[in-house]
Amino acid sequence: MNETQMNEKKANMDQFIELDVKKLKHIEAERKRLLKFALQSVPDIHFMRCPRCSCRLEEKTIDQISIVICAQCKGLWIHSESLKKVLGLSGDKADNFLKHATK
Repeated sequence: MNETQMNEKKANMDQFIELDVKKLKHIEAERKRLLKFALQSVPDIHFMRCPRCSCRLEEKTIDQISIVICAQCKGLWIHSESLKKVLGLSGDKADNFLKHATK
């Protein structure tokens, strides 16, 4: 193979590589677009299941306190920071919070 043929072969390989890079960039852009769409389409619901009844758990925010509740059996889970807030509530406020949380 002479030098001209080698240069042509290298040029062809460079073109193929350039096309592959463009395809990969396009695929990555499309992946990001689809991921963004999927994340926007997902409702604000946990994908966890209740350990008691296996129903889906829903996240609620009540008085700036975040809880996770099972709509079926009314099981209630609370994050540690939210628990600190609930423990700081006085008697009637705590009762009202729990009544509202389990509606």
